[in-house]
Amino acid sequence: MLRSTLTVRWQTTIPAEVRKALNLKPRQKIIYELTGDGVLIKPQTDILPDLYGSLSSEVPAGTKEEERKAACRSRVKRYSK
Repeated sequence: MLRSTLTVRWQTTIPAEVRKALNLKPRQKIIYELTGDGVLIKPQTDILPDLYGSLSSEVPAGTKEEERKAACRSRVKRYSK
């Protein structure tokens, strides 16, 4: 049985055997799935959640809502051609 300790900051170290078995790399995201009697830990395989919000908008923050919508419409027209 593999064990690790929970720190006062709610952190723990994943045992080396688990890291090797899951082929985990530093900074890789992992998923915790609650089961009936514990937790399933698995590596995140899709990168789409990491990309969410990474594309900046051409519309500056603080712009009026109508201007924001117009800018969005112009982008849709430009990309749908």
